[in-house]
Amino acid sequence: MKFYRFVFLLTLIIIISLNAQDFSIHKEIQIFITTKKLKLEEAKNSKFDLFSKEHINYGFNSDMYIWLKVNLKNLENKPKDFILEINNPLLEHIILYYDDKINTSGMLHIDKREKYINPSFTLSLKANETKTYYLNIKNSTTALQFSILISDLENFKNYDLLKQFLIVFFIGVILAFITYSFSLFIYTKEKSYLYYCIYILTLLFQQLTYIGFLPLYAPQWFTNIDNLIVVPKVGIMIITAAIFARSFLKTSNYSKIDKIYKFVIYFILLQILFLSTPVFYFPEVTVLTGLFFIFFNLYSSIYIYNKGNKQARFFIIGWTFLSIGYFLSIIDALGIISVMYFLPPLILILTLIEALFLLLAFIDRLSILQNEKLQLDKKLYEELEKRNIIVEKEVKKQTKSLKNLYRELHHRVKNNLQIILSILNLQSSKLDNRYSKDEFLKLENRIKAISKTHEILYQNDNIEIINMKEYIKKLCMDLNISYSLKDIDFKLNIDANMPIKEAVYVGIIINELLSNSIKYVNNLDRFEITLIKKAKEYFLEVADNGLGYDFQKMRKNSLGLSLVYGLVTEQLGGEIESKTKDECKYMIRFKI
Repeated sequence: MKFYRFVFLLTLIIIISLNAQDFSIHKEIQIFITTKKLKLEEAKNSKFDLFSKEHINYGFNSDMYIWLKVNLKNLENKPKDFILEINNPLLEHIILYYDDKINTSGMLHIDKREKYINPSFTLSLKANETKTYYLNIKNSTTALQFSILISDLENFKNYDLLKQFLIVFFIGVILAFITYSFSLFIYTKEKSYLYYCIYILTLLFQQLTYIGFLPLYAPQWFTNIDNLIVVPKVGIMIITAAIFARSFLKTSNYSKIDKIYKFVIYFILLQILFLSTPVFYFPEVTVLTGLFFIFFNLYSSIYIYNKGNKQARFFIIGWTFLSIGYFLSIIDALGIISVMYFLPPLILILTLIEALFLLLAFIDRLSILQNEKLQLDKKLYEELEKRNIIVEKEVKKQTKSLKNLYRELHHRVKNNLQIILSILNLQSSKLDNRYSKDEFLKLENRIKAISKTHEILYQNDNIEIINMKEYIKKLCMDLNISYSLKDIDFKLNIDANMPIKEAVYVGIIINELLSNSIKYVNNLDRFEITLIKKAKEYFLEVADNGLGYDFQKMRKNSLGLSLVYGLVTEQLGGEIESKTKDECKYMIRFKI
């Protein structure tokens, strides 16, 4: 719907421009061209030739003076006010002679009281009156081209107002694009967005001068300067376009194309330095360079797109539209063919379309990059999954190997301890002294307490944690066998597991306490062993139902009890309490 409105407005402009001409005024134009500056009387005496073309275009020609003899006749039977319009806002000097009056207009003589884009003069003719007007036109910096239109005053004002309204509308839309792009630059720090803003601003500056809008509202001193910097202004526009294209299309990946872009930039810089001075002023070179650039830029974008850079697709569309406008403007400026005067805002319209598609190119680029990122993330995730599976298998393999190694290690330690036990047992069997035999037996039981931990680890899957219930049960069975205890019962309340180091200490402690009670306590027929864990603390209680013994006397003479106290306080960092007067109970608390 918006597109149809846009087309409607353009159609309306064309209709109004056609209806703006006043066909009640008959015109006849004669032309005289010279390279000398003449006075009016000298020009009147010169030979004028009939000129029937709608549009005059001599390209860049700063030496030419054009004199026009315009014969106008009012075909109505009443007085008529009308507008004599010269359809080129870039003409610098226009002088109108009639009835001994001299009026000036042109880019360097804008009447700020009347805000019309094209140079114009308000004239009057009486009923059926015929009058001759002389126009002297001179241009130095831009193309010498124009057409002479006779317009109804009211239609002319309405048409000019509509043109200015559309120009302001286009400017607003383009500035919105620039603002949005600059916001993206601030957010992403991507230089392409900044180059786009600079390029569109230079392009807008050039086009606002080209269609006559900027000279109309800018101060006269600015317009005078603007008129002298045609080559630098067009050159900078081409340079910013090249820089933007290099950044967006990533031409650094295509060395030959990138070198041509660099050559264009340096060549334009040389033109700005040496071909824009009053002595050497050759705008044709810059214009032709621009003609080469627009087709090269279009070719480069298509080439890069075919090489797989899908981000260039909207760039191609936008630049194609602008290339049409550029091409028409350039051949118009060179005097080859005049097209732009039929629809002067065309270049601004094409600029708007290009700006829109370049902005869409950015959005498309973000979309493509986002999709590529999603694909890369998916691929990375799949790769990580594969690697995790491989690592997991390798970890399981290494863990299994390590477990087997630990089992083998515990098995060998157990075997070595068994060999030591066998040697001790063999040595003990040769002793006759009862005390010595008892000491050997205690030593054997201590070694068995250590050996059992390695035996349990060797037989179970968990090679780091000892099942204390299983371990203590086997200790009790070994003590039962060692001391031939037939009438003593073992009651176990074990609910804890612990690492091998601490398990060995606990095993030795239990072995020493049980061995001590077996040897010194009377009326003994039951042992109770409790080991539980609460929070981070372990609680060990070893008790029997005997009559007790003298603890202080026993501790001084017993190596076993000294070993127990040393293991509890120094190795486990715990505390021990004992009751041995009428019963025998040890309460031990420690942390791991």
